[in-house]
Amino acid sequence: MALGKESGEFSFKVTSTTFSETGAAERGGFHVQINLLGTATGGTVEGTLTLTGEPGAKSGTGSFRGANFLDDGNIISGTGEGTWETVGKHKWRIRGINYRSDGSTVASDGELVLATQSYQGKLYEWN
Repeated sequence: MALGKESGEFSFKVTSTTFSETGAAERGGFHVQINLLGTATGGTVEGTLTLTGEPGAKSGTGSFRGANFLDDGNIISGTGEGTWETVGKHKWRIRGINYRSDGSTVASDGELVLATQSYQGKLYEWN
C-alpha cells in the first residue's frame, strides 16, 4: 500500500480526557482516552483517540474510533491504528491508518497540542 495525495484535513477540540494505568501500573505505564469533537472534510466528527505508553515514554501506540456525520446526511464510522511521538513541549505527532465504513482507507498525520487542547492534521489517500 502506498501513501497517496492529500485528500482532506481535520480539526478537533478535546472535550474530555480519561487516564488509567496499564497492566504494568507499578512501573507507571499509561493509557489515556481523549474525546474529540470537530470537523473533517465533508462533515462533523465525534470520536475517541486512545494513546498508550510505557513509563517515561516519548512514543507509543494509539487508536481512534469515531464517526463522521457528513453534510449530506450520511454517516461514516471509522477505526484507526497508529503511533504517537513527542515533537515538542506538550506536543505529540500522531500518525495512523484509518479504515472507514464506506470501504475506504486513509492515512492520517496530525498534531495534538496541550496548550490549545486541539488535534489537527491532514488525511491522505491510501491505495
